Order: sequence, then structure tokens, then C-alpha cells
Amino acid sequence: MGCVARFIAAVPLLGALLLAGCGSPPPAREPLAVQVETVGEAEFSPSIEVVSQLSSTTDVVLSPEVDGRVVKILATQGQRVKAGQPILVLDNVQQSAALDASKAEARKDIVNAERYIFLNQQGAVSTKDRDYYVTQAIQSRDQVRAKAADLGYKYVSAPISGEIGDLDSVKLGDYVRQGQAITGIVDNSTLWTLMDVPATQAGQVKLGQPVQLQSQGSPPVSSTGKVVFISPYFGISGRSASPNTVLVKAEFPNLAGQLKTGQYVRNRIITGSTRQLSVPVTAVMMQAQQPFVYRMLPLREVLPKIRASTQIPAPQKQKLEKLPPSTPIVVQTPVQLGPLQGDRYPLLSGLAAGERVVVSNTALLRTGMPVRLAAGAAAAN
Repeated sequence: MGCVARFIAAVPLLGALLLAGCGSPPPAREPLAVQVETVGEAEFSPSIEVVSQLSSTTDVVLSPEVDGRVVKILATQGQRVKAGQPILVLDNVQQSAALDASKAEARKDIVNAERYIFLNQQGAVSTKDRDYYVTQAIQSRDQVRAKAADLGYKYVSAPISGEIGDLDSVKLGDYVRQGQAITGIVDNSTLWTLMDVPATQAGQVKLGQPVQLQSQGSPPVSSTGKVVFISPYFGISGRSASPNTVLVKAEFPNLAGQLKTGQYVRNRIITGSTRQLSVPVTAVMMQAQQPFVYRMLPLREVLPKIRASTQIPAPQKQKLEKLPPSTPIVVQTPVQLGPLQGDRYPLLSGLAAGERVVVSNTALLRTGMPVRLAAGAAAAN
């Protein structure tokens, strides 16, 4: 076959291929894959949030009860001590000598008293003489106790068990005065959180309500306590005037020992507990301060409204009418929600239990848009 004949024979085949290519429609785009969640009930705890300062339930100032010069420092700052443990020793030579003299006098008077008791029993001395020496022994014993107390004042001891604060303000040889604040001792094992609750919310607070506490910083430290005191006064926080508030005090254990007196924390006073319909935060979008979600419904249920809608373009309506009646369609639905708790909103109105809302790719959706369930979503929901 010549070149011309071969060309003529190939023309019908080329034309058929071109016609076939022009007549094939482009492949249909697959609907957007989404995940959904069924509307159901969740546990919600109404609460009052307050930022407050921590205070130890056991916190005292360490100060001497008499004047004196520091001759010994028996503890270090930050050290844990027990109640009664000596922290500082003041000069006590005179008091020690006076105590030794009193003890010697007491021993002599006890011996005399015992001898006169024996002689009185034998009839050798009068009862009056016996009583005189017994009285002397008693007075000497009391004198020893008094001198021991005087010496004890020269030992500045911890009044409580706890952790010593800064001791740098006192050094060996310093002269300290009675009542002078030397340092503090604090026991942080149990703490108070002192909360100024607004007067508009104070009526919701009751004794015994749980309080969830979280510290600032990373990672935050959490603890749970309970309300132990509600002030009978408005505007008095115990440390300063705070108008239109009520002082509420909660107590909680500092089990990990990571929280400290004076630290600022965030508190949630749990004022109740309810179960109600909810939606996850991932399902909610805002439009002009109105929250809405996308419901997923079969086309058959929404097609009449789509046909009547003036917001959906006519070409889109025509495409939807050609789809199977069971095709999943999303519909934008306004809702009323309560305050966010965790990752869920209480649902006040707009949806019913059992309806399905989209929780993924919501920014890509619009009313009337066909979608498909993401892999695994059908089994999960």
C-alpha cells in the first residue's frame, strides 16, 4: 500500500478517536469527606471562675520572746523543722548560771524536807518545823521551773512544723529585740485559696462545693478542694477592701508540694451539675456573632427546601436533583449555646437528639453541598 493509501485509511480512525475524546464527560469530582457526630447528652458543671492568691492554713512569724545576742544558728533557710525545734540561741550565760544555782538550792531543800518528814514521823520535831521545810522544797522546785523558763526564752524555737523562710536577716553576733520578726515558718501541706467572688454570683456559692484550682506556668499544677468559708460581709476580703465582692475561702491538700503561699492561681467553683444536649467545639462556626453548625441529612429530606431557596444557584439545584435521594447533604443550622466547658458547648436550642453534625472541614462547607462520610466515620457514628 502506498503512502497516500495509508493516509486515507488512517483518517476515519483518527476522526473516531477525536470524536470519542470530545464526547467523553470529565470525571465527576468526589464529594468532600467529612466526619460527623451524633447530638447527645453530656455532663456539664456550671461554675464561677476567679483568679486568687494562695495562703497557707499554717503560717507564723518567728520572733524572740526576749532581747539578746545571737550566739548560735541551728537551722538553714528552706529547711523543714518540727514544732519546738530550736532555730536560734541567744546569749544565756547568766540564765544558765541562775538555773544551776536554783537546782542546787532545790536539791538541798529536798534533802532537808525529807529529813524533817522522817523526824516528824519519829516525834523528834514538830509538824510546824516539818511543814516549813516542805514548803521550802516546794518553793525551790518552782524556782527551778521559773529559771528554766527564763533560759528557754533564750532559745528561739519553731512554734509549728513547716519550712523556714529567709534567714539572711540575722547573723551570728546580731542583737535581736523581743518581738522582732526574724523569718517565717510556713506549712504548705494544706493551703487556702482566697477568692473575691462578684456579688452577682455570690448567691450560687455554698459550703462544701468543689473548687478546681490550676496554677499559672507550664506545665500547670492542678488540685481540687472545697469551699470552707463564705464571708458574711460584702466588700471585705480580709486583706483589703474589694467592693461588690464576697470573700470565699477554699481549702485543699497540696499533695505534690508544688504550690506555695502567695502564688496566684485560677479557680473554678463548681456550683452544680447537669446533663444536657451538647455539640463539640469543632462543629461550631460563627457568622455575625450567631453560632451555627452543619447538619448532615439525606437529600430526600431537604430537596423541597433547596428547590424553594433563593440562596442556592439554579445550576446547583439542577445538579442536586440528579443525585440519588440518599445522598448526604449539609445544611447550615443556627443554634443557641451555653458557655463553653472543656471542648463542648451546652446546646440550648436549634437541634434535636440524634441529629448528626459535621465536625471536620466545616470551613469548606455551604448549604446544599453533597458530602461523604470519611473512612471509619460511619462505623463510629
